[in-house]
Amino acid sequence: MTIICHVVKVGVDTVSDEIPERSEIIRSSIITILLAAIFLVIAMAFWIWSAPGVTSPISALNDINPYITILLEIFIMLGFYVFATVTIINLRLYLTKVRAGWLELILMLIIVGAMSWLMFGSWVGGASIALSIGFIGYLYLLQD
Repeated sequence: MTIICHVVKVGVDTVSDEIPERSEIIRSSIITILLAAIFLVIAMAFWIWSAPGVTSPISALNDINPYITILLEIFIMLGFYVFATVTIINLRLYLTKVRAGWLELILMLIIVGAMSWLMFGSWVGGASIALSIGFIGYLYLLQD
């Protein structure tokens, strides 16, 4: 008696199974560096514009609704975290052919959390950290 078994693979492979070509890593790194820099420049502009006595678009937004400015600051810092983290992951993969670990993710979380806390206050800092932890959870789910 012969038993024939078929192995059926459903879904996609995990992220760790494939390593992209070096040219793809370089192109992706350049794009993410530019996007991280854009988000950082926007965050710094919001920080400068939110100084007291400065006439800026922030004061116009605060006149409409002060929570709009807070939400924009949170999402700007989240965008910076996402693109800076992806840049670090890509650069480590390019240089060492090893994917970045938890240390890089947590260090970036601490850096971006401290930046947003110092630039915009505790509410924006705490919300940025919470959303960034959500992004870390997303990355973890991509691994499995």
